[in-house]
Amino acid sequence: MPAISFLPFLSSIPLGTRLITLTMILFSVIGQGLSYLALENSPEPGAWGSQLPWLVLSPGKSIWYPWTLLTAGLVELGLFGLIISAISIPLACRYLERVWGIRELIKFSIITIVGSNVIAFGFSWLMWFVLGQEDALYGLPYHGLSGLQVGFLVAFTQLIPEHQVQLLGKFKVRVKTLPGIHLLISNVAVVVFGPSPMILIQFGFIVAWGYLRFFKLSENGEFMGDRSETFAFQYWFPPIIRPYISILGNTVFKIAVKLKLVQAWDEPINSNAYSLLPGPGGARAEAERRRALALKALDARLASSSPAPGAGSVTSPNAPASGTVPSAVVPPTIQATIKSETTV
Repeated sequence: MPAISFLPFLSSIPLGTRLITLTMILFSVIGQGLSYLALENSPEPGAWGSQLPWLVLSPGKSIWYPWTLLTAGLVELGLFGLIISAISIPLACRYLERVWGIRELIKFSIITIVGSNVIAFGFSWLMWFVLGQEDALYGLPYHGLSGLQVGFLVAFTQLIPEHQVQLLGKFKVRVKTLPGIHLLISNVAVVVFGPSPMILIQFGFIVAWGYLRFFKLSENGEFMGDRSETFAFQYWFPPIIRPYISILGNTVFKIAVKLKLVQAWDEPINSNAYSLLPGPGGARAEAERRRALALKALDARLASSSPAPGAGSVTSPNAPASGTVPSAVVPPTIQATIKSETTV
């Protein structure tokens, strides 16, 4: 009987994916074991995980343990959550690491986890200060990978928005609709069970989108952010309320520009290439690059649908000149891409 070895399987998994997955499993097993022992030995009943302020984020206690802003996002205190994360996180990390590389994957994961937990920490203290809710500080702590999971979905929406996935073996949905489903689940769970820890889905969405929209470097390192119209904040909402979201988003953006949190779209790039977006010349080059990609996709599609050699053809008196393509045969998505990318 041949020996069974997992080494070939592990060698096919990128290094960053292995690091994130193994760290999540290790922290989760430690957290679950210590939480069980703490509740067994504690004379007073407490919330699950509240006895571990040095590992998970308990806003009233973890103020002395700042590293919990990161470790809390890698701890699943429930067996079901651990199983879901152990399946979903490696799949997402594996794809993103091959597209982004290990450095960008780890950077994105840290920013999403820490950013969502910082917002959760401030939100809890605000709830205590305004409403006097002590449970916001000393109740169920923030933990789990829900914020990072929705962050990965936002990244997939940027990379493969029209790709379809099958849910529960029956329902087919586009990738770009999955973050909205996550947010709906979060809203319902927050109303029913309270803000912690499901509100991390909303915070993780905001942090991940903000980073990808304004700060992530492009592949060549010349641009930061994604200024495409389809990745704008209002397009995450139903069409009926998009105009109002657009007004609100533009107002917040102008305030952020004045506070020097982000740079305006039309500001020139810095010499170190770390500005928000390219200036007019750089934007034009980026638009031409995207337009070339759209035309290349169009050529491939037309080539695959061209008639066989030797087949007869009829030339209309109104036929376009050589080198042009009638708009009727151009897919609408490519028409929109060419049109939007040629006017920056």
